[in-house]
Amino acid sequence: MSSMLNDSTYNQEQSIRNLVKIHSLNQLLQQDNEQLLKHSFSISYYHSNIDRDKAEQLLKIKYINSICDGLFLLRNCSTSSYDFSLSLIHNNKIYHYKVQLIYDIYFSIDCGPQIAGIENLIRYYQEHADGLICCLSNEFVQGQPPPITLRSIGLTNTLHRACQQGNFDIVKKILSPEYSIYQPNVNGKDSCGSTAIHHASYFGHDDILRLLIKAGCYLLARDINGATALHRAAAGNRPSTLLILIHEGLADYEERNYINYWVPLHEAAFYNSSVCIQVLLNCGASLRPRTDHGKTPLQIAEEVKSDESIIILRQYKTPSAKSSRLDWLHDQLNFDRIMAKQFMESIHNGPTNGMFLIRHSSTNSNNYALTLYYDNEFFNFEIVHLNETTYYIDDGPFFDSLEHLVDHYCRIPDGLPTILTCSVNKSKEIAQSRIQPFTTSYRNNQTKGKSILLDLVNFHERSYSTNIYRFEVENYLHHVDSNELCEYPKTSSNVQLVTVEMLHY
Repeated sequence: MSSMLNDSTYNQEQSIRNLVKIHSLNQLLQQDNEQLLKHSFSISYYHSNIDRDKAEQLLKIKYINSICDGLFLLRNCSTSSYDFSLSLIHNNKIYHYKVQLIYDIYFSIDCGPQIAGIENLIRYYQEHADGLICCLSNEFVQGQPPPITLRSIGLTNTLHRACQQGNFDIVKKILSPEYSIYQPNVNGKDSCGSTAIHHASYFGHDDILRLLIKAGCYLLARDINGATALHRAAAGNRPSTLLILIHEGLADYEERNYINYWVPLHEAAFYNSSVCIQVLLNCGASLRPRTDHGKTPLQIAEEVKSDESIIILRQYKTPSAKSSRLDWLHDQLNFDRIMAKQFMESIHNGPTNGMFLIRHSSTNSNNYALTLYYDNEFFNFEIVHLNETTYYIDDGPFFDSLEHLVDHYCRIPDGLPTILTCSVNKSKEIAQSRIQPFTTSYRNNQTKGKSILLDLVNFHERSYSTNIYRFEVENYLHHVDSNELCEYPKTSSNVQLVTVEMLHY
């Protein structure tokens, strides 16, 4: 089942137009700020700029005045800019635990559960010791609330409502310097766990989306169900919104939902968003990505009887691959992982990050193995050869050929330690990747996007949603042409690694 919220959820919100008639915008923003502070008071256990010694000092002072085992505080980790440290006191002895950021807003302590939202992690350990010396107390050393971008939910504010309801003028004012005093965090979540960009994308408010991108919003922010703005746009059947996110926001169209592994193409198939399916496929999305239950978009579409989507997905022909097995396939007998390592080490100047080769699996002659060098280590991944048109690594997409598989991992890591950058052939010649990696310049991406879209207008003249598709594409192209010199800030993809079991084949 998909993670998308339905329209009725949003219809319950107050009309922003009515609110600004009763109150000034500044009053609304001030009220939002006060409510957020009040809401956050109960989680104000964060101390951003203290070290281990200072944390112990604060805990001891508080403990003397109010003996309470499990008294705690949260602080920045001294060894990692991404992680945190949890300091607590029990029987007058202080303990420190590392709170590790796993991905997005998922945190874990040692080998404990991965929990979305730093506030939910603290709440969990207030109810379960689960490896800690004791449960965390409801009392803590008063500090500040943790950063709003690390929480799973927040409070619905005026910016959220304006983005939901498509009020461009209000959003533009909120994001302007004039309202900087009480300006909300553009990445802050509402009471349902969604950010402003989730709402703008789901409802297809493209002009607002562009404002949010320009304001530096995080395009890969997850809602409470693990969906990104791309997932929302696909679920809402917003093809022009997808185009903006992909070609202007530089969002990855194959980004997974970390809860169910759905990519935007799964969402489009589930909601029968046929035009979005066309956009995603022709932008280069894999035809057969898999969910956590191993289902492809076609299987999802068949389950929910998305007839139009079924036809498109069945008839789509994957373009020819760009890579050549002459550059990387070593099919000689007994060429195992040890020989692959020695072979790559023997080339002139040694291996470089992202260098790879493909060989036959040592444990299953029907399969292949990818040997990849990264950060002074060699990694080996089995490539399962299921049938003549199905190759895959671990829980990654199904591919028609080895060449298509290589193309994919040259573009994004998708679970590997890094992208494939170059290969070494049997003659020890190095071949650079023929695929442009996902990290590309805005200008090149925009030009490429326009070229793709112009081709799509002609390609889909006989598609089932021809008129809608042509309108969406031409509308997008018109905006790009009229704003070609307008620079939108780049946003880092921050593509996270999905855990892959590295087996030695």
